[in-house]
Amino acid sequence: MQFKHPEILYALLLLIIPILVHLFQLQRFKKVPFTNVQFLKNIVQQTRKSSRVKKLLILLTRMAAFTCLIIAFSQPFFSNNSLQQNYNTTIYLDNSFSMQAKGENGELLKSTAQQIIENTNSKNTTFSLITNSKEFKNIDSKTLKNELISCDYSPNKLDLNTVLLKLNSTNLKSTNTLNKNIIISDFQSINFKNKLKVTNVNAAINVLKLHPKKNINIFIDSIYIVEEKANEITLSIVVKSTEKNSLTIPISLQDNTKLLGKSIVKFNNSNTSIIDFSIPNITNMNGIITLTDANLNFDNTFYFTLSKPEKMNVLAIGENAQFLNKIYTEDEFNFTSNQLQNLNYDALKSQHLIILNELENIPNELTKTLFDFSKNGGTIVVIPSVNSALNSYNNFLKIFNAGTILNKTEEAHKITSIVFEHPLMTQVFENNVTNFQYPTTNIYYKFQFKNAASVLKLDSNEAFLTAIKNNNNAVYLFSSPLKKEVSNFIQSPLIVPVFYNFAKNSIKNARLYYTIQPENTVEIITNIAKDNVLKVLNNDNEFIPLQEITPNKVILKIDGTDLKSGFYNLTSNDKIIKTIAFNYNREESELNYLNIASLFKNSENIVINTTIDNFFTEMYNEQKIYWLFKWFLAFSVLFLLIEMLLLKYFKI
Repeated sequence: MQFKHPEILYALLLLIIPILVHLFQLQRFKKVPFTNVQFLKNIVQQTRKSSRVKKLLILLTRMAAFTCLIIAFSQPFFSNNSLQQNYNTTIYLDNSFSMQAKGENGELLKSTAQQIIENTNSKNTTFSLITNSKEFKNIDSKTLKNELISCDYSPNKLDLNTVLLKLNSTNLKSTNTLNKNIIISDFQSINFKNKLKVTNVNAAINVLKLHPKKNINIFIDSIYIVEEKANEITLSIVVKSTEKNSLTIPISLQDNTKLLGKSIVKFNNSNTSIIDFSIPNITNMNGIITLTDANLNFDNTFYFTLSKPEKMNVLAIGENAQFLNKIYTEDEFNFTSNQLQNLNYDALKSQHLIILNELENIPNELTKTLFDFSKNGGTIVVIPSVNSALNSYNNFLKIFNAGTILNKTEEAHKITSIVFEHPLMTQVFENNVTNFQYPTTNIYYKFQFKNAASVLKLDSNEAFLTAIKNNNNAVYLFSSPLKKEVSNFIQSPLIVPVFYNFAKNSIKNARLYYTIQPENTVEIITNIAKDNVLKVLNNDNEFIPLQEITPNKVILKIDGTDLKSGFYNLTSNDKIIKTIAFNYNREESELNYLNIASLFKNSENIVINTTIDNFFTEMYNEQKIYWLFKWFLAFSVLFLLIEMLLLKYFKI
């Protein structure tokens, strides 16, 4: 038994007063003469004995009444903990998208939040709430209820070890506090990437796993362009299911609010279905793909954008080559050609691709400028001259740490080897060809390369076209001049795709969509002043991301923490530069769950709960206080009644 006001118990010392009064007989007896004393003496003895018993009983009842009264005012109680003990309950509530799954009482997150609200009625407990997106420490039950009501789904996912660390840090600084922890989640496998660590948690952990009614989920996984014609584009949409089935699911394609087409997804007892949509090859399109599935909602919609490619700046330095004009046409490229003596070095910064076309000598100033250009993401193609100055070219290669030119060889060779796996050649041929009409060359330079990979090779196994590895972009080097007197390469079918891909691979292709991640990198071909910045905005949000501005493009680093799926405009000075689409990651769509009984089988401080009601019932029972004030007050009144009865009915 414990007391709220134990200092009042000192009043029990006052009970010695009635004891002292009882021990001293203060009443004086008066002698009365009587004729027959023999009978009178017997009566007096009986009376004195009865009187002593009565007084002793009255003394005991009074002392008991006063004792109970004093104890009652000290407010006694029974409890597992002291009255000065503080209580804090830390709740981790998983609000990731997989919690949209339907349980017995509706969506797992919403029904769980409602159950917590119904059970948080204690005024003696503070709460801490941790979700995937927010944290609230030491809040009362009213604030907790408000936060649970407004709790929404988040694309963020927390690893299980991260959750345990957050629980530990929340309780670490609390003193004289009884901490209760509960983790509420559906425990998807993607949230368990490393070995579980529970030994460093300073309080027992309760675990509650939520179960959806159905484990089947149908979702849009990805899209890609399968064919692009002058007036039509064919899109392939990959739809997946977590279980094999033969369902038919309606799906639709929109351009903003304009409906472009509807179709049916058929699985035919499989997990994957691919459906094609043919749409007009329009300039700009904000595409929305939607399907109907009742389980999870976040993966039923997919956003993408189609836009006309930005024109790329291509500069050729050296001899005027007509074949370059035919490849880099005005509809896709801004192509210019300059002689070395007329070169404007400031113009190099704004280019995406620079071609050194058969220069006999590469000046040091040009070499340094090209090195800076390459560091900023530009692509360089070097075509040597018949009379190239080897020292000049070797200085160029040295600054790129690419190797050296050994010598010039005047021998006829065929270009017979194509590295089909190289990014420059991946989409040139449908299949690896063997009966190709190979071009030839009469002169080539032998190289000793490092940090390089061959794209085309001669029949002597010497490199004809080499890609020099660079941190930001590529440098391509031909080993032979391309003029007609030396080689017929410019008459071969390879000339167009190779030079076309030089330009297209110099920047990352415009993507149909981006997947929301902790950090997203977006490259935009645009020229903005150094004191200007690109803003990212949609209907709900506007922010300025980290960005690296180069002369020919802007590289954005976008934090995905607060992003939502949909369209975002990139603007400069309130002018829309480009529209991009973001989609939520589809990892949680797979519905792969952990077996927590197996996961926590060796963890002594883990308690697996079956319902939220059980957890709160056990918690409140542990915190419950059984007050005894009324009982002692009742006993005090009872003893006073006994005293009154003794005085009235116990005759002397």
